[in-house]
Amino acid sequence: MGCSFSGLNALYDSVNGGGDVWINENRFRIVRQLGEGGNAYIFLVKDLPADNPSGGFSAKLKQSSHISEDGTYAMKKVLIRSNEQLELVREDIRVSSLFNHPNLLPLLDHAIISVKPTPQRSWNHEAYLLFPVHLDGTLLDNTKTMQARKESFPTTDVLQIFRQLCAGLKHMHSLDTPYAHNDVKPGNVLITHRKGKPPLAILMDFGSARPARKHIGNRSEALQLQFVRLYCLIL
Repeated sequence: MGCSFSGLNALYDSVNGGGDVWINENRFRIVRQLGEGGNAYIFLVKDLPADNPSGGFSAKLKQSSHISEDGTYAMKKVLIRSNEQLELVREDIRVSSLFNHPNLLPLLDHAIISVKPTPQRSWNHEAYLLFPVHLDGTLLDNTKTMQARKESFPTTDVLQIFRQLCAGLKHMHSLDTPYAHNDVKPGNVLITHRKGKPPLAILMDFGSARPARKHIGNRSEALQLQFVRLYCLIL
């Protein structure tokens, strides 16, 4: 499941046309677009096992919790316009692959392909990242919907969501090289409602994650780190 560069230049047209897309040797059908932001687009895709002799993507997953019952997944497409952006995406992929916890969104597969720029297309690479799909939206989405209805989460659900996020962060902080997420916010928490159970909370978006232990060499660096932490608390 490593990064792969290929000559699949027609992939862009397939994605925009709502057709099929290949991520490495696995074929998926694009169902619909779920969202977009910046240079990234999120699609709901469906595994096509009939087109894969090995039984499709779902058959290859080792952890049953990652297997979609209906074969649907979330695919993030990133348009890459510079070598700097390419390195950032590669680092995001590398960091995301470090974590294995039920409250952290797992990266299931990924591919990076080169594309030929055209007058209508200014980027030279595209990244395709595959994740489990959570159609109930983010904690921010749910909160806004509940506020519009003048509702709120029960206190027990709030505590359970908080506990789950703490568990995911503890996993990040407990690695041999501890990582800090650096962007924990309602918009980066996926919520899945479960009948008779508290909502499942999953922390996502590790683009800002960095090693948590920072060497401080002088007073200026210490003050800078203190300022950054204070700024995050204010936000």
